Amino acid sequence: MTRRARTRIRVAAALTLLGALLAGTGCTGGGDGDGKDKRALTRPKKLEPAWETRVPEASHSQGGTGWSADGIIARQQGTQLRGYDTRTGKKRWTLKPPEGTSGVCALSAGTNSAGLGGLMLATERNEDDCTYAGVVDLADGKVKWAKHVGRLSDIGPASLSIGDEALTVTRDCHGVGQYRPRDGKSLGTRLEQDEACAHQAVHNGRHLAVHYAPAAEARDVAPDWVPPGDSTQAHFALYEGADDKPVWHTEAGRGGDRMNGIVSDDPVVLDITREGHRLIQTYDAAGRPVRTFGKQLDGSSGVDGRQGGGPYVQGDTLVMDDRPGAGQSAYDLRTGKVRWRLPAGRAQALGVWKDRLLAVRRIQDTGGRSAAWLVTYGMRDGRERTVGRIAELSAGMPPAVAWDDKHLYVDRDSGDPDEATHLVAYRLPSSGGDTRRYTAEPMPSEDGIEVQKRGWRRSDVRPDAVSDACEATSTAALRAMRVYRKGMPPPLSCVWQEQFAPRHADRSLSVQVTAHQPGGDGQGGLSRKAGSRSPAPAVAVAEEAYRKIGSKADREDDASGEHWPLGAPSPLDGLGDEAKASVFGSADDKGSEALVAARHRNVVVKVRARTDAPVAYKRGEVPPRHRVEAAAELAAADVLAHLGADVSASARRLAKPAGGRTTEVEPACERLRGEAAGLLPGAKAQDTTPKGGADGRVTGCEWSTEADGSPSLAVRVSALPDSPLTGDDAQDVAESELAAEDGAKVSGLGDAARIDRDSFTFERTGDLHRRHELTVRKDNLVVHIDYGRWAHPSKSRMDSDVRRLARRLLGGAH
Repeated sequence: MTRRARTRIRVAAALTLLGALLAGTGCTGGGDGDGKDKRALTRPKKLEPAWETRVPEASHSQGGTGWSADGIIARQQGTQLRGYDTRTGKKRWTLKPPEGTSGVCALSAGTNSAGLGGLMLATERNEDDCTYAGVVDLADGKVKWAKHVGRLSDIGPASLSIGDEALTVTRDCHGVGQYRPRDGKSLGTRLEQDEACAHQAVHNGRHLAVHYAPAAEARDVAPDWVPPGDSTQAHFALYEGADDKPVWHTEAGRGGDRMNGIVSDDPVVLDITREGHRLIQTYDAAGRPVRTFGKQLDGSSGVDGRQGGGPYVQGDTLVMDDRPGAGQSAYDLRTGKVRWRLPAGRAQALGVWKDRLLAVRRIQDTGGRSAAWLVTYGMRDGRERTVGRIAELSAGMPPAVAWDDKHLYVDRDSGDPDEATHLVAYRLPSSGGDTRRYTAEPMPSEDGIEVQKRGWRRSDVRPDAVSDACEATSTAALRAMRVYRKGMPPPLSCVWQEQFAPRHADRSLSVQVTAHQPGGDGQGGLSRKAGSRSPAPAVAVAEEAYRKIGSKADREDDASGEHWPLGAPSPLDGLGDEAKASVFGSADDKGSEALVAARHRNVVVKVRARTDAPVAYKRGEVPPRHRVEAAAELAAADVLAHLGADVSASARRLAKPAGGRTTEVEPACERLRGEAAGLLPGAKAQDTTPKGGADGRVTGCEWSTEADGSPSLAVRVSALPDSPLTGDDAQDVAESELAAEDGAKVSGLGDAARIDRDSFTFERTGDLHRRHELTVRKDNLVVHIDYGRWAHPSKSRMDSDVRRLARRLLGGAH
């Protein structure tokens, strides 16, 4: 790698992260909280600026804000780009926009080995029209060329990158074009814009990775392999440089698969989503995943070190976040083994500097005040070195931060709009810092919440002890919810879910574990004992948090669309110090949900198991209600037992269905074969009995015809057992499901029944469509029938049809 490439700047876009770490003021803690030093603190030296210079206010809104190469640091300030001498801070140039353009609107994340940076320019007539791509030479600040390329898919470095062979631009709807850096010659279109915006494209200067999922109307433009069409198989592909032939291409799903980012080039490490599971993986030359690192990421996770949590790669080492509150881990890319771990709260990584990880430690300084120390960690061995203290940083606008081999650059902003911003350079020692151990204590924090030092009792559970507690959830609980995948790492968010296997059959199991601390967690609730200056005990804080779960306000939030409308909570025995549960079920098994909340000392465990299958023929892909309840109880028991809580033996096993006069139902497709053939000649039956098992208590079937593409007949039969969570007997559970149904009461069917009738006329043809939903309960047996078709003779005839089906199904239960 050339010297220019090595001195390329690493820009951290998570500016607010560094601001929070470096600019904290007035924080108190330690000792007895009286602000007095209880012992002498040893501290590293204060870093003195190598230079500083007045600059216009920097722009923080467009992602990347500058580069460094060949002794120049270029900074974007508003729509201006200025270059400063890295030795003295003296301004060397100000970019002059080419004719027809008005200023800079986006920069690439870095420069290439020739010191060329990619940029987007707005048109002269409209500063919001960011449609010109160009290249600037950092040596003199001159734009080598600029041309109209169209609007970016996203204003920022994610849509613009530069390498030695190509400037790559992602346009609206993910069309990708490439241009030769030295003169702007078009190198072709790697991916055409798709009117359905179904593609994703990510690039970093050297590689371009795409997920290609063409719409039926799209032209055949992806090189070599994919024709368009409704049944077109989507693909992943990887290109290198300006090559128009992919290095590899592999099949992908049209839904649930996407490219998120390129973490590393050698070896190729991708941030990729497969069937809704977002993973960091290495890939071989044929496009096969070799190894997965860390946990499943969530949608807000960063990539390529630009979001404050990594992943960061240098050589054969990858560093990435563990679960929030659990620190970071460094992995050997060749073997997948953990090389070292950075404990939670020890330091916050900024990115890679030379062969080390650059990070900031937040320290309790003299008088309990917060101070920021710059530290480094060996990428291979994790050995910590301290660079020094960063002083004189404002608590107002957070500083931009960037670095090259010799300097760390920050923007110092006074917070006063009438005062100038300063660009400040701090020298970075070639050694990476000293190895001396200092006695100043870290500023304790947990997920951005300052950890209380006072008021802890010996029996309290500390936050760091529960950071990975959700991973105690057993395979049995995951299998019951059909969210278990062999070899899949646990999710960073502690939410196991399947949304794309298949689509429209969502299953999820969420496990939240919170160790509450004395005085509260900065989220409301108790803060002090009544009549005392001491913080409220951690157990009291946890008790208050536990009481709020399942409250009326909490249930109203659940009904907002994110969750099914749960009933009032019921006490639950055998789980920790106290526990309760709420459930929801529907007669058609469109969705079910179970919420279990439990408290062990100052720890609150909240488990939510949920299914959602809005399409009738997909309901065989989700577990039945009784298994959802059993999974939620078992997951809570698993975690509580892991934490040392008292858990009953029965709770440690997946509850088997019990209770109810009816315990077995005959397969619905077989039971109604003749009746369905009479109502819908030529209709095809699809068994919707739960595939993961229903213990003989649930069956379903759906019929449709090619002449009428909409589902015509769907039935569901459930012999409901006693609820393992609420204590309701089987008949009570069945009555609650019937009560939740709409429609008028019907007599003469089972113990109780309701029918909901709907019809509409298609204006263009005058055709009438009828739909009747009938729900019947007999003891603990619930039968649900959804029948609809065009041109049905009459409402009374359709009533008669669904009644006849219901009687047939009631006769097939034992």
